Amino acid sequence: MTHRIAITGFAHSERFASDLRSAPPEVQRATREALKHLQANPSAKSLRLHTLSGMPKPTIWKIDVYANHAWQVTFELNGTMIEHRRRFRRK
Repeated sequence: MTHRIAITGFAHSERFASDLRSAPPEVQRATREALKHLQANPSAKSLRLHTLSGMPKPTIWKIDVYANHAWQVTFELNGTMIEHRRRFRRK
């Protein structure tokens, strides 16, 4: 499913900032690049943008940082602003 959203900016939770700082440098760089890509082209298939099912409101969105789905970012969309929640590694 293609999602039509517009993103004008980002806000980071303290938890997201902490998660990002604790990641290896190459994952930090890849995360920043994935977020730039998300802002430029939210419908890019490589990001696998989708909502998480079974979660209470507000709606939580997720993108993949790498094509192998090893690292992911979750966020809320507040109008056109993204509020990052977590950056995590899929097991």
